[in-house]
Amino acid sequence: MEHLQGILLKEYTSFQVGGKAKDLYIPHSAEELEELLKRFHKEGRSFYVLGKGSNLLISDEGLEEPVILIRENLSGITFTPSGEEAVFTALSGTSLFELARFAEEKGYTGMEALSGIPGTVGGAVKMNAGAYNREIKDIFRSGSFFWKNGERIELDLGQMDFSYRHSAVEDDMVCLSASFLLQKGEAASIREKMEDYTTRRAEKQPLEMPSAGSTFKRPEGDYASRLIEQAGLRGFSLNHAGVSEKHCGFVVNLGGASAENIYSLIQEVIRIVKEKEGVQLEPEVKLWGKF
Repeated sequence: MEHLQGILLKEYTSFQVGGKAKDLYIPHSAEELEELLKRFHKEGRSFYVLGKGSNLLISDEGLEEPVILIRENLSGITFTPSGEEAVFTALSGTSLFELARFAEEKGYTGMEALSGIPGTVGGAVKMNAGAYNREIKDIFRSGSFFWKNGERIELDLGQMDFSYRHSAVEDDMVCLSASFLLQKGEAASIREKMEDYTTRRAEKQPLEMPSAGSTFKRPEGDYASRLIEQAGLRGFSLNHAGVSEKHCGFVVNLGGASAENIYSLIQEVIRIVKEKEGVQLEPEVKLWGKF
């Protein structure tokens, strides 16, 4: 178990903003994670769980609460084939791209549309991540989780309460691993689909700029990007934060923005879209700390 102090969290987020973590813990096994959670529970301490930091805005003031880092330190994949199907089990710190590439190498389909989401398995399961009309719930089979007191539980698909960007995984739960059911496919076709999704992302999304992906949840029966463009906000900027020229659904760090700058821009976009289009946008990005 590693314990680091005073670590700048902007080094761990895709927005490249955020203050210091007073305490950053890096467990290297399920046992270390369990021990840490039991300790925090005994001490009455709340905590944050940080994966790739790709759907996250952390306050410039930083965090007093301890942060548990789960990425490469708790990653790995196993798979069990059975006829035309296979169960792929990944530790929560495994990246979705790594899992998709592993499935491709083994010749199993189902992960292609999710391969470009820049997050971990744990984060993707918690928020039922999705792209191109495909969501985690479509392939999820079961998962292993810790309650905040360190008690371990298993949940299957029927217990996950998946909906749009939602699951039964609460903020005081920690995902340890998840299993996914994939189907046998043609290697060349799988590779072609992954390359197609990669190309489409690069063409339509500002991947070259720091962002947290799609900043707003999709409104019922509409798209946030369409509403933002309709409100005349393409390219709109405030204090080094802006609405992407390439994709209006992305708020980006134009260079040197603070978390407060980005938060202020998000709030202004919400205000203007409500005023001009009559729709209340809701951020998809999670907020940590004081804003």
